Amino acid sequence: MKFGKELASQMVQEWQEAYMDYNYLKKILKDILQFRQRNEASPKAAADTSKGSLKRRISFYRAFSGLTSRCKGSPPKEEEDEVILVTAVEQEGSEGYYQTTFFMSSDQGGEYELVFFRRLDDEFNKVLKFYKAKVEEVLKEAEELNKQMDALIALRIKVENPVVGFGGDLDCESCNQWCCLISNQK
Repeated sequence: MKFGKELASQMVQEWQEAYMDYNYLKKILKDILQFRQRNEASPKAAADTSKGSLKRRISFYRAFSGLTSRCKGSPPKEEEDEVILVTAVEQEGSEGYYQTTFFMSSDQGGEYELVFFRRLDDEFNKVLKFYKAKVEEVLKEAEELNKQMDALIALRIKVENPVVGFGGDLDCESCNQWCCLISNQK
């Protein structure tokens, strides 16, 4: 099964707006590929590829695959080999987001790749924002459940070990039991 179909089949429908627009990103990549195929040089010129061009392709591949940082035998990265740079950007009044700088936008067809990276940033930041909102919801719900659990434990302790004062009333004011201390704080 292809990835796009697999993604669609496993998608949570209530969260559909928070998913990356895979089909649009794939379309942009296909447009980039078509542009390169239209503007590709003759087969003889492609065979005479210079070492610099080959190095650029390898570094381009490594920038996206993460091979440079994972392989022990990889040569250290040089800044001129970098194709993209992903940075966290803080905006006033909002949470941080990520932005990709594409260093080869001046190359032939670079404007297509620039559009791809901008759209990829938008999609990634949309997912990240959704994820952070869901985490915040879960944390609030967990806090509320902890409060309810504390109250339930306190009630259970009061029921199992009631403190009776002189008049037969429960006297939590003079009690030093844990359950009464909690109920007095609330």
